[in-house]
Amino acid sequence: MGDNMLNEKQFPTMKPLGGQTLENQTSDELTDNNCDTVTTVFNKLDLSKVKIEPLFEDTVDFETFSKSDFRVVKVLNCEEVPKSKKLLKFTLDDGSEEERTILSGIKEYYDAEDLIGKTLVAITNLPERKMMGLPSQGMVISAVCEYDGEEKLDLLILDDNIPAGAKLF
Repeated sequence: MGDNMLNEKQFPTMKPLGGQTLENQTSDELTDNNCDTVTTVFNKLDLSKVKIEPLFEDTVDFETFSKSDFRVVKVLNCEEVPKSKKLLKFTLDDGSEEERTILSGIKEYYDAEDLIGKTLVAITNLPERKMMGLPSQGMVISAVCEYDGEEKLDLLILDDNIPAGAKLF
């Protein structure tokens, strides 16, 4: 596939038996090697087009760093903020049994409905801040770089098996 910069990977996926859904199958049925293969296409970056910001020269001591509470969060809902060109409003499960709202200026990179159900990373102990009159109780974490002269942003999306509230060190 060289010229179009795509890299194919194959992943086995479970196929339900006799019309059953995965929810009502036993664990013995699920281990029955009854798999289909799905081909997933990944975009491969041309690293010569990536520009990374320089690392900070200032250091931060471990005690200061450890005050940031990085947690796994599950996206319960995500919607566009009316009258905002940039903001998405996340309703999150942070493991505390109370919903958390975080606003993020990533609307140009993601469609809100595509993020529902995803597992992300957030800093949960930032002071609450109002944005467009709405409270934001933290920050979702993303990776940012310049690619071919344009800003590229990718949310850190984790495996769904990691539970909401798990602490990151």
